[in-house]
Amino acid sequence: MFEGHDPYLVALSVAIASLGGYTGFALAARIRNTPGVSNRVLLAGAAAFLAVGIWTMHFVGMLAAPLPPDTVYLVLPTIVSFLICALVVGISLFFVSVGEPSLRRVASSAVLLGVGIASMHYVGIHGLAGSFGIVHDRSMVLLSILVAIVTAYGGLRAFLAQQEGVRLIVSSIVFGVAVSGMHYTAMLGMHFEPLTGEGDHHLGGSLAASQQILSIVVALLCFVIAAGFLLSLVPDPRRQAQAPAAAEPVAIPAVPATAEPVALAATSSPRPVAPLG
Repeated sequence: MFEGHDPYLVALSVAIASLGGYTGFALAARIRNTPGVSNRVLLAGAAAFLAVGIWTMHFVGMLAAPLPPDTVYLVLPTIVSFLICALVVGISLFFVSVGEPSLRRVASSAVLLGVGIASMHYVGIHGLAGSFGIVHDRSMVLLSILVAIVTAYGGLRAFLAQQEGVRLIVSSIVFGVAVSGMHYTAMLGMHFEPLTGEGDHHLGGSLAASQQILSIVVALLCFVIAAGFLLSLVPDPRRQAQAPAAAEPVAIPAVPATAEPVALAATSSPRPVAPLG
């Protein structure tokens, strides 16, 4: 699966997906304590960081792959691939956040999200242009879609769980490994074939970007994800205000003592008995 790939960029792709997942899930954990319009802003932020994390992971993985040296990236399919990712992530998170998150609702959202992630991948793949053709193994395509759906289901469950602490870290790492696994599973079933005629694959006067330009864009997105990750580590002031109130013991008012028990004690003491005789 990783033959010919740059191991450092492969590790970076997994880390980017995990950081994007952590930031998105951390924002989701703050939704329950944030009412009104801010709730929707956090939902949009969670969807944005998850989408950017998934999309950036994909292109870091592409930079890690042993592509032909004359490979360029068509701008339009590359932008469309990001829009697909952002759209399906936003719709899926909104769908599971409205109403009761039943098994049917989460499963249908996972199918939508998984197929959307796979579509993002293959649209981005066919944005590659050069003196080659691209061939896919159908069985690996189906396997990658299945992996994407299972990953999407786990990600939505982690989003709904609104986890914190160690469980949030573990969920983010698992999410990053799983969504990266979908990418490299699909890459395993992809092969390049040299073109017999002249001309470049899909490059007919279309606007294209070199791998160096893509590297700059990916680096900027990595910076955005890292900044979002650091901001997600800032404690929520609402949660800090609620924590002392919940931990503070409730004071029980003291009942003022009355003089009646003392008087009763005085009257109930035995009287001296006079001696007989």
